[in-house]
Amino acid sequence: MNQRLEAQHRLGGLIQKHYGRAREIERTREQPIAWASTGAPNEILWAMGFFVQFPEAYAATCGARHAAHAHCAVTEARGYERHLCTYCRNSIGASLAEMEGTGAFEPLARPDFLLVSNNSCILITKWWEHLSHYWKIPMINIDSPLVVPGMDRGDIIGHVKRQCIDLIQFLEDFTKKRFDHDRMKEIVENGKRSADGYRGMLDASRHDPVPASFFDLIGHNFPNLVLRYDPASAEHYEQMKTELDMRIAGGVAAAPGMKYRLYWDGVPYWFAIRNLYEKLRNFGMSLVTSTYFEVFAFENLDPSHPLDSVAENTAMFYLNRSVGYKTETTERIFRDFHLDGGVFAYASSCKPFSISMHYIADTVRKKLGAPVTIIEGDLVDETFYDEERNNTKLQALAEALAAKRK
Repeated sequence: MNQRLEAQHRLGGLIQKHYGRAREIERTREQPIAWASTGAPNEILWAMGFFVQFPEAYAATCGARHAAHAHCAVTEARGYERHLCTYCRNSIGASLAEMEGTGAFEPLARPDFLLVSNNSCILITKWWEHLSHYWKIPMINIDSPLVVPGMDRGDIIGHVKRQCIDLIQFLEDFTKKRFDHDRMKEIVENGKRSADGYRGMLDASRHDPVPASFFDLIGHNFPNLVLRYDPASAEHYEQMKTELDMRIAGGVAAAPGMKYRLYWDGVPYWFAIRNLYEKLRNFGMSLVTSTYFEVFAFENLDPSHPLDSVAENTAMFYLNRSVGYKTETTERIFRDFHLDGGVFAYASSCKPFSISMHYIADTVRKKLGAPVTIIEGDLVDETFYDEERNNTKLQALAEALAAKRK
C-alpha cells in the first residue's frame, strides 16, 4: 500500500518474536500457556507467569493468509453449523487439525489453560467450552453483564472483580505459585503506557491529510492486545507517534489525492483487505478510523488500583455496551475525525457488531447527513463475500459523496 510506515517493519518483528517465543515455550514447558479472549482480565494471567495467546487474533491472521477456509471445512465436517462465528470455526478447526496431524497452517502453541469473558458475545463462552473439551484442559469464564442504561457501574465492576479474585485463587492452586501483586502493578503500569500510546496513534488520524489510514493501522492493534504487559508495546507506539507527527509536519498523506474521509464499522474482512483498499482508492475514498479500534483500547488501566482497573476494563469492554452508547461513540468519531461518510461491514456470523449496525448506520445518515453504505461478507470465511455486489455498493457511495459536494 502507498506510503508504507516504517512502524510496519517493527510490528512484524514484534509479531514474529511473540509467536517464536510461544513455540520455544511449547518445547521447554518453562511457562504455562493460556489461550484467552480479547476482553478477559489477561493482566492476571501475565502476573501469574502465563504466556498468553489469542485465538481471535490468530483467526484474523488465518483469514488474511487465506488459511481459514480449510479450518472451517474441518468444523463443517464435524457437524458445526456454517453460520456460527467463523473465528470460532477457524479456532476449533485449527485445533482439531493440529490434534489429528492434518494442519497445514502454523498453529498456536498448545494451551494448558483457557480464560474467556462473555463481554463480547454469548457464543464465545461455548467456543471456549469446546476448546476445553478437545484439549482436555480447564477453562474459566468471567461473567460480565451487558452494560445498559440504569445499571449501576460500580455493581457491575464489583461483580467482575469478585470473579477476578476467584480466578487468582484458582490459578494459585493450578500453578502452585503465589500471586505477585508487585508484578501485577508493574504489568498495569506497562499497560497504561501502551494504552495511552495506542490512543495517541489513533488520534493522529484526526489530521487532514490523514498520515495513516485504517488499513495502515489495523495490524497495530496487536501490541496493545497481546504485548501490553511488556514495555516494548508502549515503546512501539511512542516511536510510531513520532513517525506520524513527522508525516503531519511534512504534509505526507497516507493516500495522496483522496477526496473523501470515511469511517469503517465492524471487523475487517481479513481476506479482502487488498481488494477493498484498491477499490476505495480508485473511487477517491480513504478509510480513516473505526469503532473497531475501540475494542483494543483498554483505557481504564490504573496502576494505583491494579485489580479494580483490570475488572473495570473487563466490565466496560466496548462490545459489552448498549446500542445507545455505540451510536453516540460513532457520532462522536464522525465529528472528531471530520468524516464524510461511512462503510458498514455487515458480518453474517458476527452478531456483536452486526446486530446493531443497521440502526447505527441509519442514525448517522439521518442525524449527521453523512452518506453510508452497508456491504456484506464475513470475518474470515470467503464464501460469504460477493465482491461484485460490494464493489457496486462502494461505487454508489462514491457517487453519493460526489453529489453532496456539488
